Amino acid sequence: MSIVEISYEVESNEETLRASVFSENENGEFSNTSLGETLRDNVPGSMKAMALTQLGDHFGAWGNLEYSVKTGGIAFDNVEGMSVWKYYEENPEDGMNFMKAMTGITTGAIKSIVPAYDFTQFKIIVDVGGGNGALLMGVLNSVPEAKGIVYDQEYVVNETNKIIESKGLSDQCSVEAGSFFDSVPPNADAYLMKSVLHDWEDEKCIDILKNCGEAMTQESKLLILESVIPGANIPHPGKFIDINMLVMTGGKERTEKEFAMLLQQAGLKLTQITHTTSPMISIVEAVKVR
Repeated sequence: MSIVEISYEVESNEETLRASVFSENENGEFSNTSLGETLRDNVPGSMKAMALTQLGDHFGAWGNLEYSVKTGGIAFDNVEGMSVWKYYEENPEDGMNFMKAMTGITTGAIKSIVPAYDFTQFKIIVDVGGGNGALLMGVLNSVPEAKGIVYDQEYVVNETNKIIESKGLSDQCSVEAGSFFDSVPPNADAYLMKSVLHDWEDEKCIDILKNCGEAMTQESKLLILESVIPGANIPHPGKFIDINMLVMTGGKERTEKEFAMLLQQAGLKLTQITHTTSPMISIVEAVKVR
């Protein structure tokens, strides 16, 4: 018997799917379900930090959703008087929790990303805006002959370096501090960007992509890992994230056509899209225009 249920109805209204957090046995004893397990700390794919983020620093912005809908402005900025990125700099405890939240999501996503794409073709991989390096370390575990660089802001990669050392990957993976609005480490075989572009409006995305293009060789590949929203007006989990981007950062999720247009304006070309087993992650591959 479940005592806590989260349910939603599918579009047809013919079936209701329910996910329970706790279960009770015939002796009145309670235990976590598989969903409940994800709310524990220090378990693979933990969603505890994400839950705390959504109920913490994200909460005020969602409560001000009407502002974003009516004005197109960023609800978080309107509530806090600063961008979410500045907020995390000034509130490092919340910033660290956000990093943990992203780690939980990435840890789960790695299981769908790595089998979907051939990373063995790359010798040097840069994770642009790579946070604490969870994605890059997951990829490097599958291609131990490759080396990688986690590229992010200094206050982020200082912590990332400690994580890399604790994982025993210092010989294979390093960090570099900087802003992708200024430059990107040059001459890598592959550039990964997971959940970066959806944080920003089109103009800033083009700036980021141009910097990637300047860093890339003619043989380099850029791999954008994000939701690709279907063109038809049908349900998709990425559309919920699209609202989150609206209130938190002013960014958005994008369709294949929108990705292609951004890449073209940055001097890059979309070559293929590889869908993974997760509806939240597709791999948008791009190269420099020859």
